[in-house]
Amino acid sequence: MPERSLELSSPLAVIDIQSTGLKPDKARIVRLAVLRVDPDGGENLRSVIVNPGIPIPASATKVHGISDSTVVGKPVFRAYARGLADHLEGCDLAGFAIERFGLPLLQAEFKRNEVDFIVKGRAVVDTMTVFHRLEPRDFSSAYSRFVGGVYSDHDDGAKRAGDIFQILKGQLQASSDVPLRPDEIAKWANGLDDSAIDSEGKFIWSEDGDVQVNFGKHRGERLADVVTTDADYFNWLSGSEEFSDEVRNIARLAVTGRLPERS
Repeated sequence: MPERSLELSSPLAVIDIQSTGLKPDKARIVRLAVLRVDPDGGENLRSVIVNPGIPIPASATKVHGISDSTVVGKPVFRAYARGLADHLEGCDLAGFAIERFGLPLLQAEFKRNEVDFIVKGRAVVDTMTVFHRLEPRDFSSAYSRFVGGVYSDHDDGAKRAGDIFQILKGQLQASSDVPLRPDEIAKWANGLDDSAIDSEGKFIWSEDGDVQVNFGKHRGERLADVVTTDADYFNWLSGSEEFSDEVRNIARLAVTGRLPERS
């Protein structure tokens, strides 16, 4: 088959972003790379490390290798915002998971720094979406890969529930990276390590074995200290719909002096 190549009528900016977290409305960029490919085939690559202005969680550092010490003395996003917007002017955009994460985070950073960045009229190519189209990630494909054979839909819910369990067992056999305990599988699937106490990693075990807050204004502090100095914060947290029942329960118990215990 002859080699196929992109047909560009506008420059294509391929964007890769590393950040402090996984929620575009709360995360901050710590590294940004842009490969601009022009219709004539010319390429221009720019990559910078950005001081996010907030602490970088250890869980994020394990992913991209950028820590608080790495960004000391580095410019904040505001220093790049205007020049970056100009560099992206007239470009279509591409990236891996750019639709659900990279682009919303970039838009949030531009808005935070009062720099106009209009997406309307641009093509946005998410290579993760293309990958999923080429390699479907639906129930039938999961069944075929991890159980075997062709899946035919059933009205019997019990049959489908059993098939889901067969998929899970097949996933365990397919990779030794998948943990064996359900609680560990849940953390692994969400990119959390053994230090995470809850399934979102809002509370973690410190190296000293203490319960540590891993979000918000008290990030990095011992939970035992915070509930003493700022109990009102955790009383609010325990009733807030912004957090999962699991996180709210940890906060609720902590206020009464009952902290998680490591098994």
